[in-house]
Amino acid sequence: MAPIDTTTGIPGEGGTSPLPESAGATKARTPLTLDRIVRTAIDLIESEGPDALSMRRLATRLGSSPMATYHHVADRTALLEAIALHVITELTTESVEADDPPQPRLEPDWAEVIRATAKGALVLSRRYPATFAALLRWRPTALVSGVLGVSSNLVAGGLDEASARMAVRTVTRYMMGTVMGEGASASTGLSREELDESFEFGIEALLDGMARRLA
Repeated sequence: MAPIDTTTGIPGEGGTSPLPESAGATKARTPLTLDRIVRTAIDLIESEGPDALSMRRLATRLGSSPMATYHHVADRTALLEAIALHVITELTTESVEADDPPQPRLEPDWAEVIRATAKGALVLSRRYPATFAALLRWRPTALVSGVLGVSSNLVAGGLDEASARMAVRTVTRYMMGTVMGEGASASTGLSREELDESFEFGIEALLDGMARRLA
């Protein structure tokens, strides 16, 4: 049987160029990775809502089979943990950038920890509003661990453990209210500057109140 020309696909012709790429070849150039899965899951939540997240629908968006997705995340619970870890990693970055320029100090200040963390959380809640609200509702282990990390930073900043836990709970509830309320506030015509002003006022009021109680 005559060899097949890899350029034309016609038996007996010469050539070395490859055949047109198949769908499988195209997918090979965009391998299925955990990072791609997580980012696609976040896109799915943002576009269709948290209740739309399923392993089957996610696989459809990825252009893969559910079994291929399970190779990276065992189930929906594991996926939520991966999403939470991704968001927390971004939150850490945003919190550092929010403290700009960083003030030199011998020890971290608990009020600055809260201020920077809250501002970073606000940025992420606006970037991923549906995902952020869903994580607050689902509370995966990675999110709880992240909150505990903030509590540890507050202890390092001068608070005792009981006060640090209370501060984290208080600010978390403030953030939950902010996330849920911003959509409604925006629909009333409030500008981003007005929303920022309200957020800043609330955080500073919380910090002033906590400082007086903890003095």
